[in-house]
Amino acid sequence: MIAYIKGLFAEADGNAVMIETAGGIAYEVAVMPSDLDKLPAQGEALKLYTYLQVKEDGVALYGFLSKQDLTIFKLLITVSGIGPKLGLGILSSIGADELRRAVIAEDADRLAAAPGIGKKTAGRLVIELKDKILALAADFAEEFVEKSTESKTSDTEEAKKLRENALQVLVALGYAEKEASKAVKAVEVTDGMTDDEMVRQSLRQLG
Repeated sequence: MIAYIKGLFAEADGNAVMIETAGGIAYEVAVMPSDLDKLPAQGEALKLYTYLQVKEDGVALYGFLSKQDLTIFKLLITVSGIGPKLGLGILSSIGADELRRAVIAEDADRLAAAPGIGKKTAGRLVIELKDKILALAADFAEEFVEKSTESKTSDTEEAKKLRENALQVLVALGYAEKEASKAVKAVEVTDGMTDDEMVRQSLRQLG
């Protein structure tokens, strides 16, 4: 497994970049078009987090500037019918943050808008990835977000916990803490409401 490649940005060819390492070896790595715009100048240092695909007719490297993008990419290609090339195309089209939000909100129409994704595949994405992405969002939140929220004073302890968990998930999905907090507080907590329902309704508040 090649976790990442670090070297000098040699050149770009279509959606692939060449990285020359200290040993004088240049690696060809397929990247998202959106990442091409963020590359350094030629000859400057470049680090890409990578996924190595081994095929019968050879090997291919896929690279990402963000480790979180690589994580989402790896989840995408676990879904039946989605290979590395299609997975890269999906992320290029809607981005990792938008994909996470769409899956959690069960917005199959948004996912189906990505090239190569139909209604059936979009449905599989929601079914197969929702729990995994919610778990990832919680992990990101624990790492980067301090657990705090201004809950309504009339909230029960259970309701406060629901709002707190939903806030962490929304921030981990890329929303600003201020707008996420506002959305969470706008949701009416009902008896028996789950964390999943709380997050979905909060996402609806955000439009």
